[in-house]
Amino acid sequence: MIRSSEKRRPGPAGQRSRKCPGKLTPSTCSPARLAEINADRPEVAVWREALKALYLEAKDFSSPKARTRRRARRYFEAQAAKLAQPYANDPAAPQRTLAQRILKHLHELFVFVSDPEVPGDNNLAERSLRPAVIARKISGGTRSPKGSETKMKLMSLLGTWQVRGKPLHATCQQLLLSSPARSP
Repeated sequence: MIRSSEKRRPGPAGQRSRKCPGKLTPSTCSPARLAEINADRPEVAVWREALKALYLEAKDFSSPKARTRRRARRYFEAQAAKLAQPYANDPAAPQRTLAQRILKHLHELFVFVSDPEVPGDNNLAERSLRPAVIARKISGGTRSPKGSETKMKLMSLLGTWQVRGKPLHATCQQLLLSSPARSP
């Protein structure tokens, strides 16, 4: 738990991260910091490595048969549940928060095994957000909620057009010159 005497400190790239002492409560620390926080606790390292090995095994799996992929997905979900279950309700376990998240989102974790078109990571999504985040940090943001909403919509449109290979200037001009859509 974060004590009032422990202040939040800026993390990588100006992000706000929390200084997490020994005992964690839900929402105290992000799961990504689990390794750093508990580097001296071998039981956490063993658990983390088992989760990582399971994920890598799932990423390496492939089959042309849909039925085999669905069966493999159920297997990986069962293994993840088996790893998370002992810690999900243990208030003293530092990995409790992550174990609870694994169980809560279990049906979403291994979709990439049953559907080969779904990536096993979110790198593309994070890379697509990066320009908007950098622009916000450089400019200091907008001055109003309406300005933020407008900027998000424009960044979304421009990003979508870029991914689809549309010429940005011509597509934007076409949108501005078209007649406005009527509300029902």
